[in-house]
Amino acid sequence: MASGLLDNSSDSPDESNDSSMEFFLNALHFLEDTTSSSAPQTRRYTDRRWKIGLATLLNDWFVQKPKYKDDYFRKKFRMDKTMFLDIVHDIEANFPYFQERYDARKRKSFTAIQKCTSAVRQLATGNAPDEYDEYLCMAARTARETLDYFCDAIIRLYSREYLRRLTSHDVAQRSNYYA
Repeated sequence: MASGLLDNSSDSPDESNDSSMEFFLNALHFLEDTTSSSAPQTRRYTDRRWKIGLATLLNDWFVQKPKYKDDYFRKKFRMDKTMFLDIVHDIEANFPYFQERYDARKRKSFTAIQKCTSAVRQLATGNAPDEYDEYLCMAARTARETLDYFCDAIIRLYSREYLRRLTSHDVAQRSNYYA
């Protein structure tokens, strides 16, 4: 049987060229059909239920009687809650990526507080972006993108004031703060 597969003596050269040509024409038509802009494109979508993630986040940290105390917030986020909220407010006011918007399917995007929480927690803990999928209901790709935008926003907003050499006045203030 193997010899029959390798033996092309029964096919004439014209028949094999015709079948090859037919194959390539079919392949070309297939490619033309799939690259058409009117052809429906399918993309896998996972409903992560980000509204549940937002409700959990707000109930844990940002309601009148949160689940966790402020000292635990400082431990988890490596900053005071008021500083975090000031940063969220500044970033939301100045950068469209962090403002409320809708995608092409009319789905609402993550809120600024969710995006900033994801970025700050990644920076504070050094954990991978997909670690917060269960808590914030945010995909790893979105978390990575958010971290990039967050770092850029922080540099643009605060670089003149905080990302500079310390003055003698700054050193004196810090030594009084830590004393």
